[in-house]
Amino acid sequence: MAPTIKARDDVDGCGCLECRNVETTTIDRTVLDALVWSARLFRSYPSIVAFAGVIVVTERLLETGALAALPTPAVGAVEAVTAFAFVVSIRAYVATIVAGELTGDSVAMREGLRRSVARTPALVGVLLLVVLSVMTVPSVVAVPLVLLVGAMPATPVETVGFPVVAAVGGTVFAVPFFFLLFKFWFAPEACVIGRYGPLESLRVSWRITTNYRGKFLLVAVIAAGNAIGFYLSAVLPELGTGLAVVHPVLGVISSSVGELLSVVWASAYAHVYVQGIVS
Repeated sequence: MAPTIKARDDVDGCGCLECRNVETTTIDRTVLDALVWSARLFRSYPSIVAFAGVIVVTERLLETGALAALPTPAVGAVEAVTAFAFVVSIRAYVATIVAGELTGDSVAMREGLRRSVARTPALVGVLLLVVLSVMTVPSVVAVPLVLLVGAMPATPVETVGFPVVAAVGGTVFAVPFFFLLFKFWFAPEACVIGRYGPLESLRVSWRITTNYRGKFLLVAVIAAGNAIGFYLSAVLPELGTGLAVVHPVLGVISSSVGELLSVVWASAYAHVYVQGIVS
């Protein structure tokens, strides 16, 4: 059985580490330790690499037009299934495997897939709530600014210039957007590992990101740095003349490696969730 790891207040009986079979070393791991641990985990569970590899290869085939011989509806269906599997199914499956390893209860591939499929409806609900929140709240916050602009006798562009208007408008929208995205980042793990409902998952994630603010910020910075680095490795060759021919190959490699690394990050997110929820 795949383990269910909830907050101490939500556990029937004793919620100490010993009763949960969570070792102290799990709580003491840093973000870098968790990443190293995740890399080693994949050697023990080749099904993770195989699952992610099939999706990555399919995406590359779609991008290169290798599946163009299929009917257009079929190609669209493959694209939708592949995107959904990478965003939802991979993260759910990895989270289930990580929870099993951290509690000493190894999860078989069949059980991991079963938990992932069983939690998919709730996980879709979580993602919809997150998207709704990060898009609606910033828009509501920006309403006073819009009303102020409408009450001005002259347009803001004429008064202060377009760069200033764009910077202010972008900041007003971006600050609450990224804040909410940060606060709800662990909601998928809460939904899959903790088996919380969509609303409860958002509440749990909010609390974890409050208690582990510094640790998660480090995770976000390193993940963003890796993503930017792999993106630039594909874009920069276009700026030269002699390396322009290499660009398509670099694009395929960088995209594939970046997506595979995102699976490692999914494991790190699950690890940080467990650290936060049992502490």
